[in-house]
Amino acid sequence: MILHQASDDKLATEFFHRDYHDRGMLKWGGFYLSDHTSALAKMHAAERVEQAQPQQPLTEIGRELAAAWHAQQPVHLQLNILDDNQVITTVDGIVAGVNEDHIVLQLANDRFRYLTLTEIRWVAWVR
Repeated sequence: MILHQASDDKLATEFFHRDYHDRGMLKWGGFYLSDHTSALAKMHAAERVEQAQPQQPLTEIGRELAAAWHAQQPVHLQLNILDDNQVITTVDGIVAGVNEDHIVLQLANDRFRYLTLTEIRWVAWVR
């Protein structure tokens, strides 16, 4: 009986060395609950919090956005909007259009976001 067990151990060892490929943590991905994933998302969002910049005057915001639109340069905006974690919302994109106190921002995923100048706290060109 001991000889039979030794041959089973050898067979199992060969199987794990030759045929079995462990997927590591991938096999545990399905066990996360939605509460866990949302808590992880909040934790990661809190790690990359951006410092709030001082409110720029509307004339300066308008001037910067118009110049970025003319040059077709990407901009980084801080909005006067807080997200669910009470963190200032930021948006990156290219100014696609300007109309009085409204702007159209083309985001990286080819979507558009419509904003009023009063929603914008601070603007800077991305160089």
